[in-house]
Amino acid sequence: MSGKAIVSIQSQLVFGCAGNNAAVPLLQRLGATVYAVPTTLLSNTPHYPTIAGGPLDPALVEALLDTLLDRIAPSDIGAILTGYIGSSGAAAATARFIDRVRTDHGHVLVLCDPVMGDKDTGLYVDEAVAAAIATDLAPRADILTPNLFEAQRLAGLPDGDPDVVLGGLLTSRARIVAITGIDPGDGFVTTLAGHRKGRWRVRTPKLALRPTGTGDVFSAAFLHALLHGVDTPAALERGVETVFGLIEAAHRTGARELDPGGFAPLPADAPVRFAATPTSNKIDRASRI
Repeated sequence: MSGKAIVSIQSQLVFGCAGNNAAVPLLQRLGATVYAVPTTLLSNTPHYPTIAGGPLDPALVEALLDTLLDRIAPSDIGAILTGYIGSSGAAAATARFIDRVRTDHGHVLVLCDPVMGDKDTGLYVDEAVAAAIATDLAPRADILTPNLFEAQRLAGLPDGDPDVVLGGLLTSRARIVAITGIDPGDGFVTTLAGHRKGRWRVRTPKLALRPTGTGDVFSAAFLHALLHGVDTPAALERGVETVFGLIEAAHRTGARELDPGGFAPLPADAPVRFAATPTSNKIDRASRI
């Protein structure tokens, strides 16, 4: 599976780092073949005073996905990565694509980053889009990578403890869950990941910069590691190390945007600065997907 392509279905920007603009250059630097399918085309993220563009017609999204399978076989796809979905129709089209690929290639790995909102903003997609992500995409995922707000919403636990929420998201399909952006208010940021045999957390210093695309970068790096047989705690370490390194570089240079294209992949045996520590006694580092 490790030599197969990744289909990345999420937003695309003319300027800036989010969605496919974050995931694709990072995955390519890691050596992956990536087929990027946009769900939304925007001039930039909404963090700027002007913006143009919007969601693509769901029929166009579906046609792009269907035509991709005219060029490559489902068995050529190692993983499907979903991020920002611009409409409920695009969510349904993505779900149909996942089902079509799985019909011929049951071992394809699906990661859903259920991009819906955040603690300080609430939902930043329509309620219909949030509902479609919850009903059409999250149940089809082998891996879920929500932020804490999204995880609590999907689990139906709006004030739930992150560890409890993570357990609530583990299903017969979703075997691995990572929750990003947990801020305990002590100057650190926590990322939590686990499966039925164990859970781990990584803590990093909270830098005075909050760029867009950090969740998209984490999901891409986390998926790539898991796709290549890395165990869950090590994949968590690699994902967090990648995000922190990019934020650190932007903070050092004064940049407003991350630069995944400038990412230097870590050698497989390179030490990480932030180790994953277990949160329970049920630990099996040898567990794979």
